[in-house]
Amino acid sequence: MNIKEKAKLFAIKAHMGQIRKNEPDKPKIMHPILVGNILEVYGYDDNLIAAGYLHDVVEDTKYTIEDIEREFGSDIASLVMGASEPDKSLSWEERKIHTIKEIRNLPIRNKLVVCADKIANLEDLYLKFEKSGNRDFSAFKRGEEKQKWYYTSIYESVVYGEYEDLPIFVRLKNVLDKLFLGKEDLFLKDTIFKDDEDYYAKLKKLHAEKLELLKLKELVTISKPFVIEFAGTPRTGKTSIINNLYDFFKKGSFNVSLVEEFTTSKYYKEKLKPEFNKMNICDKHIAINEEVYKQLCDVVKDDKDIILIDRSLNDRQIWNHRCFINGNMQENIYLETREKYTNLSKELIDYLVVTYTDSLTSLKRDYNSSLALENRSFLNINNIDDYNNNLLAVQDLFKSSVDEMTFIDTTNISMRDASVEIASQILPVIRKRYINEFKKKYNIK
Repeated sequence: MNIKEKAKLFAIKAHMGQIRKNEPDKPKIMHPILVGNILEVYGYDDNLIAAGYLHDVVEDTKYTIEDIEREFGSDIASLVMGASEPDKSLSWEERKIHTIKEIRNLPIRNKLVVCADKIANLEDLYLKFEKSGNRDFSAFKRGEEKQKWYYTSIYESVVYGEYEDLPIFVRLKNVLDKLFLGKEDLFLKDTIFKDDEDYYAKLKKLHAEKLELLKLKELVTISKPFVIEFAGTPRTGKTSIINNLYDFFKKGSFNVSLVEEFTTSKYYKEKLKPEFNKMNICDKHIAINEEVYKQLCDVVKDDKDIILIDRSLNDRQIWNHRCFINGNMQENIYLETREKYTNLSKELIDYLVVTYTDSLTSLKRDYNSSLALENRSFLNINNIDDYNNNLLAVQDLFKSSVDEMTFIDTTNISMRDASVEIASQILPVIRKRYINEFKKKYNIK
């Protein structure tokens, strides 16, 4: 075991049971691991990275600096000591003034550990405020002005006598400016979203949630992609919403893929549809179910973070119910099929988005988006009504086929607002999954 891994495991054991002060759903150990990871990103040596993992052990656990020196040697012990505060019986102000003075004259290697620690803390705090829209310092012993003084003074001590343009120092300065001076992209604020401040505020919140997910993703190894199925009434804006979410995740550096609707795919139309059309309606539906399941199994094997799939097992449940209600599928076959694909969905699909609109609005949207005035062979009021009735009939079934879902009526809202609403509901679920995967990875109760 190398020194980094040994230090990480030691820190995990030492901080077991502790939680983050301002984010109690996160284990405390996430912070030290992020500190070590920051040092690794900038290419620093293994002892520095190990000290990043261990930097809070002496300050916040039963272990002493002597324990650290005995286990990891004097170099790492010195680095940890430089990032630890003195006697906590002193007042907050006394401790902070002492720390600011001590850091000023530390060797550069000690300063790097301190810098990474402050970056991790301030970036977490910045994202927390951006997500909530509320600058709440109530979790801290002192308010915003004292926190601004402390962190600004720490930065000045860290860069004292050093090369200020060192990338890790620049990163600390940037987050200080954003958090305490309100620095942001003025072109976006004052030009792009000048007349749409409310929408800009919503996008900033979503952006912060996405950045937090990226930080959490660094800490975990996900066993399978997070699969989001989209189903619902035709012409609800489903495709636009899918594309918006794909763009949102893709531009955020997530490894994401978009899977097209199976029954409109070239493969289905050219390879399978001619043969399936020779079957009776019930057998055709069952054959499509199986092919949709195979498609899902194939995409889940991909090395992706997120998969967006246009109509999958849950959408087929709507068609199966329609087939049964219309007398084309026997009840025992319907019930067997329903149970089978409910269980498979529960295993493979993490989130379901169902978009709904009334039939007349759906048809109006189809005509308004097309130049053609000819009658539609499938998309007519009767068929849309039939689909919608069966969709509503299986809503309770969806609740047992996925752990989380969003049902959204897009009749009277824009695709932009629908996309924001859906993203705002999906992101906390992915966040929860990443945190749970982290706990599972390190056996944290």
